Amino acid sequence: MHAPDRFAALVAEEDLERLDTELVRAVSVDDPLLGEVATHLIVAGGKRLRPALTLAAASLGGRPAELSTLLGGVSIELVHLASLYHDDVMDEATRRRNVVSVNARWGNIVAIVAGDFLLARSAEIAASLGTEIAALIAGTLGRLCQGQVAELRAAFRVDRSEADYLAAIADKTAALMSTACRIGGITAGLDASLVDALTAYGEALGMVFQVRDDVLDIVASEEELGKEPGQDLAEGIYTLPVQRALADREIGPILRPLLGRPLDRETMETARGLVAASPGIAEAAFVARGYAAEAIDAAERLGNGALQAGLADLVRSLLADLERSTEALAS
Repeated sequence: MHAPDRFAALVAEEDLERLDTELVRAVSVDDPLLGEVATHLIVAGGKRLRPALTLAAASLGGRPAELSTLLGGVSIELVHLASLYHDDVMDEATRRRNVVSVNARWGNIVAIVAGDFLLARSAEIAASLGTEIAALIAGTLGRLCQGQVAELRAAFRVDRSEADYLAAIADKTAALMSTACRIGGITAGLDASLVDALTAYGEALGMVFQVRDDVLDIVASEEELGKEPGQDLAEGIYTLPVQRALADREIGPILRPLLGRPLDRETMETARGLVAASPGIAEAAFVARGYAAEAIDAAERLGNGALQAGLADLVRSLLADLERSTEALAS
């Protein structure tokens, strides 16, 4: 079972249904075009991992999800969706969640404006939940922008440092998962120590999640990803497995001359094959295991209940995806 699917079992199905209802309601507008564009990726599905984290974190309070928790999850998901709209414009992507991307269907300008609309709705919802959550969302948006700028600055740099990569994914991915967990704890009225443990868990989970995604972008198929693989390579975003492949004595000298510029499909596939054949995949998995240990340690600070076990299981499931990728390449 896919890792987020395993985790979703910890969240009541009726709460997930209520979340989807509130998500659609949040972007409902009179303008038919904006309404269709704003709901495009919502109706396409998706894992809903981030709002599920919010709901799960709040469940530590022992009560059904309150409207404030649902709206906190909606605010988080709208930020995530907006980032996908904007990322697809920058990457010139044509597929997302196994459907045509917003920019490919309606054009870049509509995609950017629709992404801005989703951010505005997220901010409005966060403000309705109080100054603490509004500040959290605002701060998280700042981190997302900071991570994006760091990534753009490093584009096509074969000498990009690993520290730069880790800092960028902390801001681009881990920040939103951390905030998702924290909002769940706050809306449930949990003790500060539990809220802090949930926050630390989300941050470490986000690091594992992104390293896993970056490995899958090298080794997985378009069907598995729901989008074209290898886009980061083609666009000059050199992730951890690529960095480790570049450092390899055998693969590095062959891979390096291919990089440093935009790649056509054929060259990109060659580069993907070289990274997949390098120790970079296994070494990236090793780095992910370190963050996984941090996430499991944070989960253990929540107690010995079903949620603590489920959070730890989610991390282990993400690692299992990495292990399968490594084993498949070795066979």
